[in-house]
Amino acid sequence: MTFSATSSSSSTTLITSTRSSTSVFTACSTIKTTATTSAKATATSNPKAITRTYNWNLGWVNAAPDGYTRAFVGINGQWPLPAITANIGDTIKINLVNNLGNETTALHFHGLHQGNTTFEDGAAMVSQCPIAPGQTFVYQFTLKQSGTYWYHAHVGGQYLDGFRGPITIRDNRALANYGRIDGEYTLSLTDLYHVEAPYLVNYFLSANNYNGAEPVPDAALINEGQNAKFDITPGKTYMFHVVNMGALAGQFLQFDQHNMTIIEADGVYTQPYQVSQIFVAVAQRYTVLITAKPSNCQNFAIVSQFLTDMFDSSSTPAGQQATCTAYLVYNSAAPLPTPFTLKVQPWDDTQLVPWDRQPMWDSANVNYVYLTVDFAQNDWGSTRAAVNGLTYIPQKVPTFFSALTAPAAYQMNPQIYGQVNAQVLQYGQVVEVDLNNHDSRAHPFHLHGHEFQIINRAGNEPQWPGLYSTPAAPMRRDVVVVYPGVGVTIRFIANNPGVWLFHCHTEFHVEAGMTATFIEAPDIMVAGNPYVPTSHKSVCDAQGIPRKGNAGGNSKNWLDLSNANTEPSQTYFGALINPPAVNPYTGPS
Repeated sequence: MTFSATSSSSSTTLITSTRSSTSVFTACSTIKTTATTSAKATATSNPKAITRTYNWNLGWVNAAPDGYTRAFVGINGQWPLPAITANIGDTIKINLVNNLGNETTALHFHGLHQGNTTFEDGAAMVSQCPIAPGQTFVYQFTLKQSGTYWYHAHVGGQYLDGFRGPITIRDNRALANYGRIDGEYTLSLTDLYHVEAPYLVNYFLSANNYNGAEPVPDAALINEGQNAKFDITPGKTYMFHVVNMGALAGQFLQFDQHNMTIIEADGVYTQPYQVSQIFVAVAQRYTVLITAKPSNCQNFAIVSQFLTDMFDSSSTPAGQQATCTAYLVYNSAAPLPTPFTLKVQPWDDTQLVPWDRQPMWDSANVNYVYLTVDFAQNDWGSTRAAVNGLTYIPQKVPTFFSALTAPAAYQMNPQIYGQVNAQVLQYGQVVEVDLNNHDSRAHPFHLHGHEFQIINRAGNEPQWPGLYSTPAAPMRRDVVVVYPGVGVTIRFIANNPGVWLFHCHTEFHVEAGMTATFIEAPDIMVAGNPYVPTSHKSVCDAQGIPRKGNAGGNSKNWLDLSNANTEPSQTYFGALINPPAVNPYTGPS
């Protein structure tokens, strides 16, 4: 049984952490309930796969989730945006029409590996051309994974303006390992900005931002609002899909007097792990089970809270709402509780153990990749990120099309792809990435097209313990936090031919160039003769964006990169097509 929350704004071994809720629940009258079994609660097989078609018309919608009215990217005149809910094996088809007027768009399905459909990954100028106003684009792919994911714009920081929504994919066979589940909710965490993305991005990258501080959000939201309510029946077990769809702020989450049992992280099912509080970095997801109290005499608060380590005091807006409250509603006639004060607890996601307990991936041919990340100001005063000393710069030809059209003699040559920090991988390699953070702040790094094992991570104790000995079954996920001034080591298997980004998911850092590109087995990808849908070609052609050639569009001399992009724009406003001569946003007030 799937439930939807309302908002006033719109043989298993249980692994237990050493931390648990300290509040005491005092029962009043116990309500005896007769368990009713829903089909989903006990099913051990999955329904027949179907095609789920969505017709989405993008446009601007005004909303005020924290009381401040501003424009958001809406779908079919609505915001917040709809969730995509499906079963494993289903096919998703989205007919997307861009009616935003003055902005391009592109849609990424975060965490979905897009096996054999790398061109559906949705990153602008990587796997596709941006979608211009008035254009129609079709995304279509089959769901081969289950768990908690999300979709979001992948161009110009646009998802700050609300183009984001959850994806939940059910696999009854996997969920059968965790016992009876009576109800299902999605709980999203987001950070709200009152200023629109193009102006924030432009200011962040401008010389006027003298200290390089990221714009700081105005409010924390749960399910894109405040005071969301989740109806609860005593004695039942509920599955919550938790997803951080924010741009900057990691968030702590706690249910008053209810422990959470983690059963999935970033699409990887885990051995049950019980905690009273979780930390969800930007772009990370968890599925947790909550067991309801035996009586309905009171309701309980849910509190989320920003991690403020990334917030520069000079950029924090006046009146910021750094916490958000929602409620477990057992009794609608009973009063809602006063929110509790969340006390931050240490967090270490490497303690999680995948359900399948796969050992560390290894082979006689490990490809060792060494990456460093840092920030510096360029010669005109813009704060830019660098990977191995180079800022990622989108090229004149989307990287996928360069790989698709390159002669065999050049496919494996990273030079032809331009300044996208290309790492070319051979099919089947075990790839070990050693990522060293030379910056003074943490970065949540996301890998498209894969999940990876966390092999080693230096800590920032005591809040963020390190991992110094590889576990027997390393935790896998697709977003890992690398702490300030230290490093993390991950491994993945290069078994998904395509073009995949590896980037910090702090959205301002993406725009600043903290991105590398894995060109994975391009020879195998081309040999598979991938079918590129008509809409993917037409949106490029209509904008005069070439679909052939190296990074600079040269298909005669593939090593001539003289026309490739090597410098970032000084007038960049994200997805905005006709920007103003002067940015109306001049920094925090």
